[in-house]
Amino acid sequence: MTSSSAAAPVKLWNKNFVLWWLGSAQSAFGTALAGIATSFLVLHQTGSASAMGLNLALAMLPALLQPFLGAWVDRIPLKIPLVAGNVLRGLLQLGVGFWALRGHLPTEIIYAASFLTGLVGAFYAPATQGLVARLVPAGELERVTGLMQGATQTMTMLGLVAGGFLVATLGRAQTLMLDGLSFLLFAGVLLLVQLPARASHAADERYWDTFKAGVRYVRGSTLLMGLPLLSLLVNASFAPIDMLLPKRMLSLGAGERGYGLFFGLLLAGAAGGSFLVAGLGQRVNARAASVAGMTVMGLAVLALAFTQTAVQMYVLAVCMGLGNAFCNMGIGVIFQKRVAPEYFGRVGSLLGMVGMAGMPLTLLALTPFADRLSINSIFAVCGIVTVLGALAWAGILRRDAKTGEVIRIPIESGRFRFNPSGCE
Repeated sequence: MTSSSAAAPVKLWNKNFVLWWLGSAQSAFGTALAGIATSFLVLHQTGSASAMGLNLALAMLPALLQPFLGAWVDRIPLKIPLVAGNVLRGLLQLGVGFWALRGHLPTEIIYAASFLTGLVGAFYAPATQGLVARLVPAGELERVTGLMQGATQTMTMLGLVAGGFLVATLGRAQTLMLDGLSFLLFAGVLLLVQLPARASHAADERYWDTFKAGVRYVRGSTLLMGLPLLSLLVNASFAPIDMLLPKRMLSLGAGERGYGLFFGLLLAGAAGGSFLVAGLGQRVNARAASVAGMTVMGLAVLALAFTQTAVQMYVLAVCMGLGNAFCNMGIGVIFQKRVAPEYFGRVGSLLGMVGMAGMPLTLLALTPFADRLSINSIFAVCGIVTVLGALAWAGILRRDAKTGEVIRIPIESGRFRFNPSGCE
């Protein structure tokens, strides 16, 4: 399979961007359905928050392999990992759903499927890094980031809200099978997307030379060195929320519907914030947005420690979503402007791996104690850590602005110079 190349885009609403935008949105809907179905399938069979934490950790652990897979992705046509990743994940979800439909599904099989799905995702994710920047004109980056986030978050919100009701009425197995079909549908859509050619030396290098070039690229910037460490800290503080929220909702009498509604409202806030960003376009300062968004998220999580009803948690979920929209938009735009396109896979996967490591490591550490720790205490610690992370990120951005860094990286016999003011 080879990747079709497209000319540089001259308008925002071109065919390739529209197909990618719509395909990503419908895939997000199916993924949200599966998240609820899998979580409550494990909880239904084990009754343990620890088992849920272990399942989440197994799905996240393969992200540690992303830098090695990212170096490979930068050496091959992008359509291979994009299409294959969706086909494999679709088949896995269909298989688990079909087995569960026939009767009792061993928990070990769910664990194995979660790990394999995470492994496929570790192969797929590097191919998506910075992809949208190559499908739209450079001047539309802020606007298109908001559009991508808004559509994905809206469909994820609908999937979570609908998922709670579907799991409760249709069943967990049927929901998983719907998710599998959504991945296969997205794979078909991707076959129609033409991707611009990448100017890269990676295909002519040895694999380890390609990998080491990505590492050197990150080491050439204080901002790129600080971002993954900060992401690791923040992700580690948020991981227990995913792990303990279902049990909290059950204790409040909200159950699956409350769990789905919480994340649905969180994503409603995120979608609203993302579409606001899309409307403002270049008037949004990406750096200020990332700091403000992270601060709002931290304060909202801290406030969760003082909630006593599901309604209070729903209000804070919207606040967390708004903060998340501005934070993710800011960081996404900074990444796509500071990293050269031929390094998107390697650099993006390296940053993602370090950041994601905080989640499975925290989940595994908490698994033996999850059923004994105070959920309110965990929320308080998570919120404080996130606010401190926002302050640290503000300091990194301030230093980066003063030094005016230019990322340099040796490529074969020459030197590569990248202008941080925008993508080339």
